[in-house]
Amino acid sequence: MIRGFRFWVFIFFSLVFLLVDSSFSANQTAADGHFMKELGIIEFEEKIEAPDFRMKDLNGHEVTLKDHRGKIVFLNFWATWCPPCREEMPSMEKLYSEFRDKDFIMLAIDLRENAEKVKRFKEKLKLNFPILLDIDGRVGLGYAIRAIPSTYLVDREGYIIGGALGPRDWASQEAFQLFNHLLNTSPAS
Repeated sequence: MIRGFRFWVFIFFSLVFLLVDSSFSANQTAADGHFMKELGIIEFEEKIEAPDFRMKDLNGHEVTLKDHRGKIVFLNFWATWCPPCREEMPSMEKLYSEFRDKDFIMLAIDLRENAEKVKRFKEKLKLNFPILLDIDGRVGLGYAIRAIPSTYLVDREGYIIGGALGPRDWASQEAFQLFNHLLNTSPAS
């Protein structure tokens, strides 16, 4: 599950860099870069394969990241007790509703909480996107999560293309344009 020290160091410093300077540039197209910059998402210069995982969703079904190869994957790490996480959930729902019928999947990974508490939260906020349970926090550790919410964008081939620390307005025009662009320019598998 863990890709080694180099992966951890790159992830950690990439997220720290986001806090210091959101003008980080990479090898994405100008449109990707513009929209990612507008959203405060850092782009990764080198290809890093997203660590695969196996977790259960709220219905008890096992889900792996590789199950979604060929799609743009939105990975969000969060918890019900986290105010900034709760703040961005409605915009995540709008993003999911907009793109759910395309080659897009949103996986919200709850860290270290029990299923009943998360189910009540999901029902209260009327969320429809898939929620996975990282009961022991191992997946969060594999992604070097140090603060929540943290979001990673994974391309169709399973590589991390960007990361964001803190809440975002995922229903903004920039977010919709970014995902439209990613879905229309990334080759489908």
